[in-house]
Amino acid sequence: MMTGLIQRTALVTGATGCLGRHLTRRLAASGFRVTALVRDRRKAAHLATLPGVELCEGDINDPHLIDEAMSGTDQVYHTAACVHAPSGTPESDFFRVNVEGTRCLVEAAIRHRVSSFVFYSSVAVYPPSDDVADEESPVDPPTHYGQSKLAAEKIVLEGGARSTVRMTVLRLPVIYGEGDRGNVAALIDAIRRRRYLIIGDGNNEKSMVAVGNVVDASLTVAEDVRSAGRIYIVADDRPYSQREIAQTIVELLGDSRKIHRLPLLPALVLGMTADIAARLLGRSLPISLDRVSKLAQNTRFNSSRIIRELGIRPRIGLRHGLREEVAERRERVVPSLSHK
Repeated sequence: MMTGLIQRTALVTGATGCLGRHLTRRLAASGFRVTALVRDRRKAAHLATLPGVELCEGDINDPHLIDEAMSGTDQVYHTAACVHAPSGTPESDFFRVNVEGTRCLVEAAIRHRVSSFVFYSSVAVYPPSDDVADEESPVDPPTHYGQSKLAAEKIVLEGGARSTVRMTVLRLPVIYGEGDRGNVAALIDAIRRRRYLIIGDGNNEKSMVAVGNVVDASLTVAEDVRSAGRIYIVADDRPYSQREIAQTIVELLGDSRKIHRLPLLPALVLGMTADIAARLLGRSLPISLDRVSKLAQNTRFNSSRIIRELGIRPRIGLRHGLREEVAERRERVVPSLSHK
C-alpha cells in the first residue's frame, strides 16, 4: 500500500462460511483491512494468515463485541446466519441469530456511521411455486428460516431509511463453490456414494449461484450509491435442470456412469414411508417427503434487476463454479461400497 493512502476497512460476519471466506479473501486481496467475525477462532486459521485480516471471536448478539468490531469500519458484509440447523430446531434459534443478531449489527452500523451494509437474505422468503419469482413477487416464507430472514430484511431496510448507512439486501438461491457445506456439498457426496437418483424426469429447473458471482455483486453494491435501500436477487445467468446439475457433477468426478431415475410417484411414497420410519426411530433419515418434493420442484428466480440497475452480470457458470467444490469433496474419505 502506498504511503499516505487511507486503507479501506470492512467487517465480515460468518467469515468461516463458504461466502464469508470468499469475501474475506477478495477484500484482503483488494487491499482492505478486514475484521473477520467468527464463532471459533480455531476454525479460521486459513483466514488469519491473509494480509490485513484480523480475527474477532464471539457472538453477533454481543453488543459490546460488535461495537468493538465495528469501530472504524467502512463496509459491513453480514453473512452470519442460522441456516443448516438440524430438523426440529426451534423457531427461537433462527430468530435469535438471524433477526436479533442482525438488529444488533444494524444498530452498531448506524452508531458508527459505516458507509455501506450488505445483508445476505434468501429466496426462502418466497413460497414454493412453479412460477419464476423476482423482487416484486409476493413473499410468504413457509419455514422458520425464511420467516427469520424476511424479518431481518425489514430491520436492515428500516435502518437504512432512518440513517445515512447505505443498506442493501441480496436474496440468494442455493450457493455453490469451494468451502460449501450445504445442499450442493451433500448432493456431491450422495453422487459419490451412489446414493442419488434423479427424481421424476429430471427436467425441473433450479436457480443457483456460484459463490464468486455473489462476491462480485457484493463488492459492487457496497460501492454503488444506487443500491441504497434496494433488494436484489443474485443468481447465475440461467437456471439448471436437475439432470444437468447431477450430470455435471458426475463428469467433474471423472465418472462415466449414468445416474438412474426414480419416477415421481414412487419417490413420494418412499419419502412418506421414510418420514414414518424416522418418527418411529426417533431420528432423521437421508430421505424424506420434503427432500423428495424439493428435488422435484422448479425453483426459479429472475435476477435481471441487478443487471438492469447496476450492470452486474454473472461471470461464472455451473461447470466452472462446481470444479473446485467437486475437487474438494473428492478428497474427503467416503465409506467403502465394496459390500454393496
